[in-house]
Amino acid sequence: MALDNRLLARIARSTGGKLLDKASERLFPAVAEAPKAKPSITRAIASAALTRIAARSVPGAIVVGGGILAKGLYDRRRAHLARRKAASTTENSDAES
Repeated sequence: MALDNRLLARIARSTGGKLLDKASERLFPAVAEAPKAKPSITRAIASAALTRIAARSVPGAIVVGGGILAKGLYDRRRAHLARRKAASTTENSDAES
């Protein structure tokens, strides 16, 4: 039984990142397709600090993960509203013609 738990834990650690990537791509496809820009020095430092906080404790990981999830949902909502506004602007200009 202990061997099974260790084996499962090892598999989860080795493939957990891949599973998280696939889940985030399904939830936030626009984020996954965003162009990759070189991060600024401030962003790199902030990312390193958040990674250390998340790695040290479970509550830290929950806070950091929740922040990332909230940011993704916020960006998704803003993109949806922008598309909706663009569609209504197009419809209004077509009606005026």
